[in-house]
Amino acid sequence: MKQWIARHERLVPLLAVASLIAGLATARTLVASDHQDTPEVELSPRFDVNDVYAFPASSPGRIALVLGTSSPLTPSATPSARFGTKDKELYQLKIDTNGDAHEDLVFQITFTGTNHQRVTLRGPLKPSTVGPTNNVLLHGKPLEGPVGHVLGDAHGIQLFAGPRDDPFFIDLEQFFRILPDRRPSTGPLSVLPEPAGSFRDHAHAVDFVRGFNDLAIVIELPVAMLSADGVHPGRFGVWGTTSRARGS
Repeated sequence: MKQWIARHERLVPLLAVASLIAGLATARTLVASDHQDTPEVELSPRFDVNDVYAFPASSPGRIALVLGTSSPLTPSATPSARFGTKDKELYQLKIDTNGDAHEDLVFQITFTGTNHQRVTLRGPLKPSTVGPTNNVLLHGKPLEGPVGHVLGDAHGIQLFAGPRDDPFFIDLEQFFRILPDRRPSTGPLSVLPEPAGSFRDHAHAVDFVRGFNDLAIVIELPVAMLSADGVHPGRFGVWGTTSRARGS
């Protein structure tokens, strides 16, 4: 069976209780929003995990999970942007239901085609392996359809995969002065004046990527499906990974 090696991941431990909003409000840890964090993913943008989000969905008792991938795309680049195909890349959202920091459930998302891509979602399913090496799960009924369309059942699992606006509010110029080792390798932000020790006032916090897109994978489902028994919501952690096939 083909094995996949995780290349990048983003962790968002959360709390889901009977009242999802209350659960999110009492979450103890939130680590997210990370774009082009190494030269390797800057040069291989499809492997870049930008953000992982979890928030109350369209109706009570439902949750939306979002995995943002690829570096911000200019409007001219968006029409030609593609997800990695299933023989090369595997996208996953992983769920920890018992607090041991290992995935108990996974969503696996793969893509086929070039000009008109199709997406396949499997999960939530129990993984056959845990950690950085993964196997594509072939059991369970997949959800399939064209990229750019809302797929699935509004009372069960729904899926969208495609370009979406990717807001990012920060005083980015000052950030790269404070942490110059995080500057991009190319472009105007790669060359900045002297270092700094603090941020400027809030007026400088702007959406630096306004009008730019990333490639988003959005899954909406009943929050109870993210529990150990599939019925009673409880604490859970969620993180996203991108993987590549061994040897590719």
